[in-house]
Amino acid sequence: MHARVIAVLLVALGAGLTSSALGQNAPKIVMEEFTVPAKDAGIELYVRNKRPADMTRFSPERTVLFVHGATYPAETSFDLQVGGQSWMDSIAARGFDVYLVDVRGYGKSTRPKEMSEPAEANGPIVNTEVAIRDVGAGVDFILKRHAIPRLNLIGWSWGTTIMAGYTADNPHRSGLAIRLSRTCRSSAPTARCSGRRRSNAGCAACPKTRRRR
Repeated sequence: MHARVIAVLLVALGAGLTSSALGQNAPKIVMEEFTVPAKDAGIELYVRNKRPADMTRFSPERTVLFVHGATYPAETSFDLQVGGQSWMDSIAARGFDVYLVDVRGYGKSTRPKEMSEPAEANGPIVNTEVAIRDVGAGVDFILKRHAIPRLNLIGWSWGTTIMAGYTADNPHRSGLAIRLSRTCRSSAPTARCSGRRRSNAGCAACPKTRRRR
């Protein structure tokens, strides 16, 4: 079962799996958007869902959450329309209940007040530890929504580090964990980086990087 699910999720990334490839059998896809409270007061997280319009039964094996990298919000990686369809659409068209979540400071999620202050005034504000908590809030929302015990995670770049951290802490809530373009662990993290899981991408919220956003 796991091998079959992995094959579907990865093949959907290929250029051959487009709306035209699905032909007349392509189901209608519906989209919903949610604002989910983070585990920290005052922070709201953006969650998007796509699934077949006629989907009425939900299972852990057919539920997927995308976790974005350090540079861009989830929509620009997973729901970017290319040839009339995104990767998220392709997976949903295969009978999956598909979600993405923006951690704080990205996309439509709450922008921490520190991001409006001079970069020199604060240390890193959205490190991997913070992002793991935000992904956890997204997972909790999805599991509660459909009364399922776990789901599958797909991480991209820094998202692989976030996802790995979450699954290590919550193995009972995680099914498959697919890591794409994973980051390498830094052998010499900067003095400004913090948290028990450090990576090159985990430094994306450092002040110099924040200036470019």
